[in-house]
Amino acid sequence: MGIILFLLVLAGFGLCSEVKILSDNFYPAGLNVIKLKTKNAYIEVKTNHRTLKFPVHKEFSFFVIPYQTGKIAVLNVISEGRVIFRKFIKIKSREYPVSKITVKERKLTKELIERIKNKNRILRMKLSQYTEKKFTENSFIKPLKVLSISTSFGAKRIINGKKRSVHWGVDFKAPEGTKVYASLSGRVVLAKELFYTGKTVVIDHGMGLHTLYAHLSKITVKEGQDVKGGQIIGKVGSTGRSTGPHLHFGIYLGGVRVDPFLAFRLKL
Repeated sequence: MGIILFLLVLAGFGLCSEVKILSDNFYPAGLNVIKLKTKNAYIEVKTNHRTLKFPVHKEFSFFVIPYQTGKIAVLNVISEGRVIFRKFIKIKSREYPVSKITVKERKLTKELIERIKNKNRILRMKLSQYTEKKFTENSFIKPLKVLSISTSFGAKRIINGKKRSVHWGVDFKAPEGTKVYASLSGRVVLAKELFYTGKTVVIDHGMGLHTLYAHLSKITVKEGQDVKGGQIIGKVGSTGRSTGPHLHFGIYLGGVRVDPFLAFRLKL
């Protein structure tokens, strides 16, 4: 009887009527939607590698399963220092390919390295900003009319024979000059050329959501400009560290990397 009571109490953490998970993207880097009626709360995702925290918004909120995780993640909704909802999430397994590419090396001077670090700091800051909701769409819009993957999210990168970091977006191959579209409505917070990603656009959609479009041949929007979902924001190119014309597309929640193809499944 004592064990049954304990299990019922434990299960009760996940039966709070004020909390409802509206998705099951329980994969590494999976973006998920959760509805909460509770105010003054935040969402916590704990794994054996890290703990992430996400704010609660008025209508619904988002959380991400981190890319580096084990077989189980713990989802907590915390209000006034108390866990009001808890769910043990079984992580669905995925396999990631190895991506081998060869690019022309560019000599890095101390001045150039400092410039790269400074721009990377600015980029991280932009991707971590939280603002009010700016989008009205109920799903992500494809950034190209035709999606043809050349490198998937999570691919293990080997560049010029050396192991590098994981590929944190999806590369879509397309002819140079192909139109690139905003995936949701929002505000352009970055529109400039960076060392590695070339001509790059970042759009803030509010609620911590950002999309990134890289290696463009042309940028057709300006920083501070409001854009609609589906609006042209640039054209496919091969600027920056690139082996040929393609679009590198990324989605971030509070600076945390999201697998775009998992995000495409969601109803927002």
